Amino acid sequence: MNDRPLDTPRLDAEARSYAKAIALRFVKDDTAAADDIAQDAMLLAHRHLGSYRGDARFSTWLYRVTTTAALMHLRKQRRRAREVMAPTDEGATAWIEALATRAPSSEALASAREQCARALGGVDRLGSRYGEVFTLRYAMGCTETEIARATGLSLAAVKTRAHRAKLAAKKACPDADASVSGAPHARATAGDRT
Repeated sequence: MNDRPLDTPRLDAEARSYAKAIALRFVKDDTAAADDIAQDAMLLAHRHLGSYRGDARFSTWLYRVTTTAALMHLRKQRRRAREVMAPTDEGATAWIEALATRAPSSEALASAREQCARALGGVDRLGSRYGEVFTLRYAMGCTETEIARATGLSLAAVKTRAHRAKLAAKKACPDADASVSGAPHARATAGDRT
């Protein structure tokens, strides 16, 4: 029997090359990403080969599997681009760090410590669940995703709690320097709406 290419369900070099060609349509000239997508597609195809019913050509089924793998890859890239990394998010933490570090004299140092205590008190008034996220995010420099994994919270809950805790801390220190309290807005990124 003389089958056309990819008419029979098989996962070989030809199928991988077909998957890579489809992946290149999604990631343009990024061959490394296309290779990753093709590999993911081949794994998905291998896992779900039993679900291929034969109603359509195998190439049509493999096209859909590869498209799904490519879309998952692009979603993952978008998520990574949106995530705010705490160590590089200097604007969001600068006002907190400045409370304790801007004062060289003992009088100013005492004032800064008092402001830090008031900021933490403002967060504590929200409840213990906010204090943990606030400490992990702004004192320890953890990313929101790391906090979500460590605490078992959803990413949305972590973002909400970190934002509310930051606002409570700033509200508890209204006499903080204007240049310091305005810092979080100075370096807002596309994914950081705080």
